[in-house]
Amino acid sequence: MTMTQSADHRLSALDATAVLDEVRGQTSKELGIAVGEIEPDTVLKQLPGSDSVRLLRVVAQIERIYDVELEDEDIFAVRTAQDLADLILAQHRDVA
Repeated sequence: MTMTQSADHRLSALDATAVLDEVRGQTSKELGIAVGEIEPDTVLKQLPGSDSVRLLRVVAQIERIYDVELEDEDIFAVRTAQDLADLILAQHRDVA
């Protein structure tokens, strides 16, 4: 069972750790690197193989998983895996 399948992403009560794990997992999958290389404070643009298109793919996948739409200015302010997880959690609070 994958992280995506194991978590209920229907915006009920999101767990901060699960959201961060999903961000790390999706980033790892897109960039082809080990999840262990992505710490909460890792600057996403500095990861091996990272570029703006690949990171936007990660964001798009996360938006689909959590059924949210993030604002462009918020997306471009994201620097770390934790930033993206926090943005998802904030969006969840806004719609809950």
